[in-house]
Amino acid sequence: LLVGAPRDVEPANGTRTGSVYACPLSPSPRDCQRLDIELRREPDKAIIDDMWLGVTVASQRQPAGRVLACAHRYTKVLWSGSEDQRRMVGRCYVRGNDLRLDLADEWQTYHNEMCNANTDSDESGMCQMGASAGFAANTVYFGAPGAYNWQGPGGCKAGGWLGLAVGLGWGQAPGDLMLGVPGTNPAHGRRWAPGYSAAVGSGVLQQDAVTVVAGAPRYQHRGAVYLLSRSPQQSLRRSRLLPGPQVGSYFGSAVALADLNNDGWQDLVVGAPYYFQRKQEVGGAVYIYMNEAGVFQPEPSLVLTGPSSSAFGFAVASAGDLNQDGFQDVAVGAPFEGPGKVYIYHSSAQGLLPRPRQVL
Repeated sequence: LLVGAPRDVEPANGTRTGSVYACPLSPSPRDCQRLDIELRREPDKAIIDDMWLGVTVASQRQPAGRVLACAHRYTKVLWSGSEDQRRMVGRCYVRGNDLRLDLADEWQTYHNEMCNANTDSDESGMCQMGASAGFAANTVYFGAPGAYNWQGPGGCKAGGWLGLAVGLGWGQAPGDLMLGVPGTNPAHGRRWAPGYSAAVGSGVLQQDAVTVVAGAPRYQHRGAVYLLSRSPQQSLRRSRLLPGPQVGSYFGSAVALADLNNDGWQDLVVGAPYYFQRKQEVGGAVYIYMNEAGVFQPEPSLVLTGPSSSAFGFAVASAGDLNQDGFQDVAVGAPFEGPGKVYIYHSSAQGLLPRPRQVL
């Protein structure tokens, strides 16, 4: 089990860089090992203190697959004479299946910095790459919600582009591709934070085509989730938008894909950690949208809620088939419930079951 600890302190020098731990699935609570990710202290070039390494952790989920850890607050330092300028561009680190650095693997040695630190916040100079990230089969993708004043790349281009900060690349050879999302007037999209969360997979809108799912938790104050398809021109086209139901709920701050009913189509799980119902003592919600052969209804099939002030839905993830019944299960984080809890939900042929099977 890989666990991110973005506020962790480097034991050697006391720098709060954050870290990633590898934890064997054993009864012992003390056998986690801190990953050795070399972080160079060069304060005249970059600031790694408080960079939140481990804010995003992902696995390629295949034999000999790689792992990914991101630090979205990694900051480049630029100099103009004696004055310094700081650009919070973010950075991600890739390691092999053995959790070590392999210098022969170009995925691991690629610089993994997709934003241009030589620009300011009106472009990609404050992009915060790595706020979300993950792997598809031969692709690594990143969310960078801070680009273009929290509109994402493309947000300031002509023609009414609403930006999504997602980089797709690293197939057979390393590279990156910043893709724009056709939308509405860029001025209307300011600070919607598209790319705050992201997931990529096939079997979403089409069986054989990759779909990008991106959360924009500030969209019109209610949040939204974009379902995006890649066009032949290598841009992302908005195919579907699912709006959030409540002002301030941060709907879309966490997203996940999982085939819950085993019908060959991936269903959508969306977190809204600040959703509340004061009279019912509810705090946080998770929305389940069942995929009907590439079609998602505007209303969710199921809504799960957590206790008051728990931020239930702050994190959501496909947990695989935990109970080996042939159906994918889902994990939901509630970080402010006591010391923090994780809810495990099982699935069936009808979709996700409404009650948690286990609470960690």
